[in-house]
Amino acid sequence: MSVRVGAGIIHRGGKVLAARRAGGPQEGLWELPGGKVEPGEGSADALRREIREELGCELGVSWLYDTVEHDYPDFHLTMDCYVCALAPGAEPTPAEGVHSELRWLGRDELLDVEWLPADRALMAGLTYYWDEVFSDQML
Repeated sequence: MSVRVGAGIIHRGGKVLAARRAGGPQEGLWELPGGKVEPGEGSADALRREIREELGCELGVSWLYDTVEHDYPDFHLTMDCYVCALAPGAEPTPAEGVHSELRWLGRDELLDVEWLPADRALMAGLTYYWDEVFSDQML
């Protein structure tokens, strides 16, 4: 089985938003917010919809940073990762049962949490390319 998701590398004030899973087999691990692509929608649309549903806010500017392919024991994940900003005035709040905690992590804190397996290498690479990814020209 194959699953495609849109994930947000949400950047604000020199930090990236991480979300801790509230349930399921990977409860307690950290992930980028986002979710599954539904039939008839693209990954960017799925990301915007999921951010509304899971964090109660809108996204502003976004651009595709990378696509991660990862094999979990029971499915193959294709994760389109978008660098994005929240819409002006937006403040994310975790939806009950989806995320138990949100945390803004700076470059030196990115590897301080236990990320889902598909997110680990992405986060390591992001620490290396941080300045280029979050330059004023990109956001």
